[in-house]
Amino acid sequence: MVSSSIPRTGALLPISNGLPIQNLIEQMGRGVLTVLHAAPRPTSLLGVTYYDTDIGEQQLAGQLVMLTAHAELGPDRLDALCAQLRTAQASGIVARAAQGPEGAGLVAACAQHDLQLLGLTSAVGWREFDALVSRLLGEHGAGLQLGTNSGDRLFSLANSVAQAFGGSVAIEDHRRNILAYSALPGQAIDSLRANGILTRRTPDGPLNEVRYRQVFAADGISRFPTENQFAPRAALPLRAGSIPLGSIWVIDPNGDDLDTPLSPEKREVLQSAAELASGYIVDAWRFDHGDERSKETALRRLFSGTPHENDATVLGMRPDKNYLVLAIDSGAVLEGDLSEIRTAASRHLSVYFPGSVCSVMEGKVVALVPSAATEPVARSLERLLPELVRLTGSACNCGLSAPRRPSPSLSEDYERAVRVAECAREMRIAVATPDAVQPQLILRECADALRGSDLQLPEAASLLAEGEEETRVTLLAWLEERGSAPRVAERLNVHEQTVRYRVRQATSRLGLDLDDPDRRLALWLQLRLADAP
Repeated sequence: MVSSSIPRTGALLPISNGLPIQNLIEQMGRGVLTVLHAAPRPTSLLGVTYYDTDIGEQQLAGQLVMLTAHAELGPDRLDALCAQLRTAQASGIVARAAQGPEGAGLVAACAQHDLQLLGLTSAVGWREFDALVSRLLGEHGAGLQLGTNSGDRLFSLANSVAQAFGGSVAIEDHRRNILAYSALPGQAIDSLRANGILTRRTPDGPLNEVRYRQVFAADGISRFPTENQFAPRAALPLRAGSIPLGSIWVIDPNGDDLDTPLSPEKREVLQSAAELASGYIVDAWRFDHGDERSKETALRRLFSGTPHENDATVLGMRPDKNYLVLAIDSGAVLEGDLSEIRTAASRHLSVYFPGSVCSVMEGKVVALVPSAATEPVARSLERLLPELVRLTGSACNCGLSAPRRPSPSLSEDYERAVRVAECAREMRIAVATPDAVQPQLILRECADALRGSDLQLPEAASLLAEGEEETRVTLLAWLEERGSAPRVAERLNVHEQTVRYRVRQATSRLGLDLDDPDRRLALWLQLRLADAP
């Protein structure tokens, strides 16, 4: 067994970018961890997780993967695993008995993909290692995903503190993400707090760094007078034992005079709120988050077509109820923004459609929603979309599958919802059902069929060659405008005679038969789908 004394000042390290691997090695103590392969630019540690084939890339970012049975994996599986972890920006792998011949394959795979590999001494058990790292992480750990009930309680707590102080309150996790905030009419607020609420994160800044260090170094309430753009504040850390969970900050309109102590009422309400908030966060960490992770894993298996026997039970699906699949296409947003969208969508759906489960797959937020019709879900999502734009600054488009009774696999429903969302984005429709984008879905199916075959008209092949863009664009417009030179000219911003000349030249040069309806349809289809996504 290895004992570890973690000083409270550990919370004073930079808290926004994770725990550097070298710090982990040093703080674990001599001989606990050995570097078997050092990555050139190792990813900072946000958490630890056991190796599980069902874990998706979104869950692997910043994670140190505990590989408990590497000897059972052949060279191909080790190579694929290291490639996956590298792509997902995992922190690395920790394994036991990897220094000798039995670990040569793992070392080689990590070296091939420049992935950090640590060897764990046999004197430390896996559960103990997990607990030690979790304790060391402190404020460097990944942000919490609170369940709906815990989130609602925290908002109520924030309002009760704001009532006593008369100023805006923010309850934050250990990565400065704002979990809850007060919303009382007439409460005092400044621009920094307003900005934090809009982004759900406290802005970075030198003064903020100093203040956070002071708050986490103190055992009681810290107070700060007006400074720069900051209104007077009182703050208290949230802890579970010695582990920092976050903090609670309140604007105190009458708090400029630090020589005047806080009233007993203010002190009591702030301390009580901090104690209750810590309990809610720990409960959410232990139960809500673990339960959500199990549900998300089951959801991803159903959507990918590889369900387990009890996945429907884990998701709470009933055979007599209808369900539909939702996909949110937010374009190429950052991973953090995608997480914001998932959290906001999860909270919204859990209120209006209890039993909904959200996850992230292949860059899109997806959800299973219990509903017998698309209309109420679409109306509800239209209320959610402005909030998503406010959170991330990106426009989001939603696609829904048709509701139906549950089946062993939901892969077809998932693929349909994703395609509908992509069509919605292409057509700038906020929320789309399959019926609303049926022509676009048909065209995409045609595109898939053509890509999977060698069928192509010779004239289409010529028009798709390099240097034929002008002719291709003109003919596509000609076909779509049913041979109307004036409409084509207006569409392309050229003279009518230019349109007629281009069509005559193309017809003569390529031997086009624009009078054959079948050949005309096939040519239009191939030109139309040439640039389809």
